[in-house]
Amino acid sequence: MRERFAYTATKFAIVGMTKSLALDHSSAGVRFNAICPCRVETPWVQRRLEEYADPAERAAATSDMAATQLAGRMARPAEIAAAALYLASDEAAMVTGSTLMVDSGWSAGK
Repeated sequence: MRERFAYTATKFAIVGMTKSLALDHSSAGVRFNAICPCRVETPWVQRRLEEYADPAERAAATSDMAATQLAGRMARPAEIAAAALYLASDEAAMVTGSTLMVDSGWSAGK
């Protein structure tokens, strides 16, 4: 895929910043983690899909977006929120400096 420099650089920056913040500040009792989601079916994505006037083209675009996910669909916002709730919970008290991949297995093949 071309023209991905800025996107990719910012994603790596988030992971690096998360680890650095954990190393520098976790002793203060603060945890630092990142969530790396797959494509999420957000209102923004829905608006982009609605730009296709032809229902067949809209369906094809939706299918293309979902095709990169092993689950065969985009994530729902609630699924990403559930990951955030876990990281904020007491159950994740020992989780810091981590990157939680919520990507339907997309990164497994990378």
